Amino acid sequence: MRVEGISLPRVEGEARLELFWKDGEVADARINIPSTRGIERVLVGRPYMDALVITPRVCGICGHAHLMASAKAIEDALDISPTKKAELVRNITQSLEVLQNHIKWFYLFLMPDLVLIENSLRDLYGPFVGKRWKEAIEVASSITKAIALFSGQWPHASYAIPGGITSQPTPKDIVSLKQTLLALKDFFLKLVVGMEEGEFNQWLYKGSWRDVKGDMAIFLEVCEREDLLEAGRSYDRFISFASLYGPSGYYVKRMVHGRLKFGCVEEMEAPEYTRARPVRYRGLPFETGPLSRQLLAGTPIIKAMHKELKDSFVVRVFARLLEVWTVAKKIEDWTEELKEVLQDRSSSIKRPPLEVNGLGYGAVEAARGTLIHRIRIKKGIIDSYLIITPSQWNLGPRCERFYGVAERALLGLKKEVHAQMILRSFDLCSVCTTH
Repeated sequence: MRVEGISLPRVEGEARLELFWKDGEVADARINIPSTRGIERVLVGRPYMDALVITPRVCGICGHAHLMASAKAIEDALDISPTKKAELVRNITQSLEVLQNHIKWFYLFLMPDLVLIENSLRDLYGPFVGKRWKEAIEVASSITKAIALFSGQWPHASYAIPGGITSQPTPKDIVSLKQTLLALKDFFLKLVVGMEEGEFNQWLYKGSWRDVKGDMAIFLEVCEREDLLEAGRSYDRFISFASLYGPSGYYVKRMVHGRLKFGCVEEMEAPEYTRARPVRYRGLPFETGPLSRQLLAGTPIIKAMHKELKDSFVVRVFARLLEVWTVAKKIEDWTEELKEVLQDRSSSIKRPPLEVNGLGYGAVEAARGTLIHRIRIKKGIIDSYLIITPSQWNLGPRCERFYGVAERALLGLKKEVHAQMILRSFDLCSVCTTH
């Protein structure tokens, strides 16, 4: 058996893919993440409010999601809720982070792999030189500015506090956000799917996934030529703990199952080849992320595509791209609601209590999927802190019974570039994966 080690480019942090080849196919795959973050250990012994400043620094890509999960966990431990105004602003900023993540992931991380297969695509998708690369950077940057407008800064904002927020959005900020969303929707319709809004909506609910246009059509054409339509399948089990874009629950064999329990989530010890720890729900591996959310929400075209191709690489990519539209529409709705409560209080409490005890969980849907924070507070001090990231669900390693989700998706492939593409469809982030 031949072993090939690949230091992966375009990764947040450092990761190495080990492929074990036999008879021209990948017979085994290991994702080696050698780093460690240690933030949970750093938090122990500190005042619980420190978590709001430290946890956003877990990751430079989805730090906002970590802030939201931390704030929710603290609120759960204190048994308080944010004001309606604060909840809406949090939903907006968190979802803006999801949007810019989706755009960057497709154009800056995934599409450059197509250039390796077909050099003729370099002028469109090549890193730093491609026309679409530059356009994607521009639209993603405008979304990032909108996040900073509502949260004070980006990355590593700490404006969410127990009971609310510290920022005070203005009517002018709302107008600016609407302009950003209009530009994003124009980019999405003209370039990503290549349709007018009416045509797109009809296609989304009643059309065939094969009739997509725009950059998604180019992606699909290359995948068909490379025989990738059914590649990248894993366990075909999906999970989502938060309900911002649809119901929470898990999706197995075309059935939606609700009511998840945090106590059924188990973080296991890392195997010897990586520092990352696998995560299981009731002992089973689950995939999380946009495909999970789309299936639980019942998006017609994704359900039809999944019925035909299962949890393949192409379905995973389609689900994440189409979520751009879903999330943008959600933000528009929340923005209209925010206008009605703009002058309300930003926080439900005057100041956080000092001497407090409690255990709290916070779950949010980050761009990559379910993110969970758990905090235990004793006399106002953090006694323990646990972070379970989407990358642990998807890219975590094997345990005694099961391969990791991404590891299994790589088995049977015949080309190294295909392995990198499929691994990238899970959006590899090593700094979020390790401890």
